[in-house]
Amino acid sequence: RVILLCSSFAFGFLAFTPLVHFRRASISLLTAALVLVGFEALGAPFIGSDTTLFIRDPQLGWRLRPGGDDEWLGVSVRVNSIGMRGELPDDSVEQRLLFLGDSVVFGAFLEVDSHTISARVESRLKADAVRAQCLNAGVGGWAPWQERRWYEQEGAALGADVVLVHLVLNDVTEPLDLIALGGSEEGFQLDHAREPGFFEGTTWATALRRLRRSSRDDDPRLAAAKAEALGVYEFLRSPSLPASRVAWARHLEELGGLVSAIRAEGAVPVVVSHPYTVQFEVPGLWWPQDAVAAWCGARSVHFVDIGRYMTSATADPLGAYCDAVHPNAQGTGLIADALADFLLQEGLVH
Repeated sequence: RVILLCSSFAFGFLAFTPLVHFRRASISLLTAALVLVGFEALGAPFIGSDTTLFIRDPQLGWRLRPGGDDEWLGVSVRVNSIGMRGELPDDSVEQRLLFLGDSVVFGAFLEVDSHTISARVESRLKADAVRAQCLNAGVGGWAPWQERRWYEQEGAALGADVVLVHLVLNDVTEPLDLIALGGSEEGFQLDHAREPGFFEGTTWATALRRLRRSSRDDDPRLAAAKAEALGVYEFLRSPSLPASRVAWARHLEELGGLVSAIRAEGAVPVVVSHPYTVQFEVPGLWWPQDAVAAWCGARSVHFVDIGRYMTSATADPLGAYCDAVHPNAQGTGLIADALADFLLQEGLVH
């Protein structure tokens, strides 16, 4: 469509303009059009395209666009009318479980909704004659501070009896990068977001957005914050670093606020810890899960350690993941088994 639009306009202007200087101008216009067309065709594989699935939110930073339908991380995703992946709440189902989390819960790289963790838990419970709806409130990049705000503003109204809080180790480190919290970044999701519209979806429009965003690095304050950012692997290997201790204390404080908000609504919180695959490969890196288990035990909060379950459930835990953190379809099936078994054993569903 870009080629047709630019070429038709340029060639038409050239054909119907009799004056020499207008013809020269039209040749320049045609050249510019061909440059744009060439950039659109040749630049697309290198620049990629942004998605319309995420929108800015003054309280949350970003959220899913209600009714969104677009590609994200190479797969097509549909968002329902209340801004969640998967089915809308079904009032005919008495038991309702709410899954809070980031891209792991959302289902990054999973092509169909039925492969997400929440959908697989619902299917597994149904196979055990338990009728319960599992709602997917996962949003890529979210951490407990965002989940708490969303839950207090909207999520609690969904009336879930059980709320599963899914923790991933980048929940500890990534919030430190956000401008809203003193860092240098808007967040991966907003860095790859655009408004709907034909021209907004072109490669050259995407390139211009990326150029504008990269100009933030010229700010010395933001550049310094970025240089000091704490990474997941550094955090895992060096828990005694001052930055690690501060980040961990903040994470537990945010988790405590979210758990308290859930309990205040009369729901039961269940904390679910997800591993990074490096923990399967390098001995001695399970300390964050052990610390969260102790934190939950001291507060009588239900806790599920997915990493430890994976090591016992499969001989190849690495084969259950798409990358360092996101489970594939096999992985979500194993996770669903662990969660369904736990929910049944603890009497949280019936």
